[in-house]
Amino acid sequence: MPARTLVIIAHPDLSGASRVNRRWAAELDRFPDEFDVRDLYALYPDGVLDEAAVAAERAALEEHDLIVFQFPVYWYSAPALLRTWTDEVYGFGWAYGGEQAAPGEPGRKLAGKRFAVAMCAGDIEANYRAEGTVGFTPSEVIIPFRATANYVGASCEPEPFTLFGTEGDLSDGELERSASSYISWLRAL
Repeated sequence: MPARTLVIIAHPDLSGASRVNRRWAAELDRFPDEFDVRDLYALYPDGVLDEAAVAAERAALEEHDLIVFQFPVYWYSAPALLRTWTDEVYGFGWAYGGEQAAPGEPGRKLAGKRFAVAMCAGDIEANYRAEGTVGFTPSEVIIPFRATANYVGASCEPEPFTLFGTEGDLSDGELERSASSYISWLRAL
């Protein structure tokens, strides 16, 4: 029986430069009965998803009701491979294009699924407000994920799990607390 939650990690250097996403991934690994993890950059280091890769990704999505996208914020979006993944995996006739079909039938394989986003941002939380330098809240930054979920008949949690200030002086203690909080957040979904 598959784990309850599928976590799709998109970090181009998870085992190297990443501090936060690597720690979060390690925390997920502690609970293999609860979380299935797919590290996109490890699976597809050349950035290409062939037919077999698309089939594998679709199979993983079909097996789970809750899908979480975990990534560092790159220019107020996700890393490039997650966009490529979406373009390839959410194909016509599989993820959309069957508006009359019931959830799970061809063209509506993601209907009824639940999505959520977990992200880390280099900037501080105060800047992720209307009056901040970013000018948008985390909930607004993930609008493309929410809109995509709506389009394919899924739902997306309106508020992402967000750790701010990761390019500043994030202490080891703050990082550890974030890993614990992340697991608690996932379990509460």
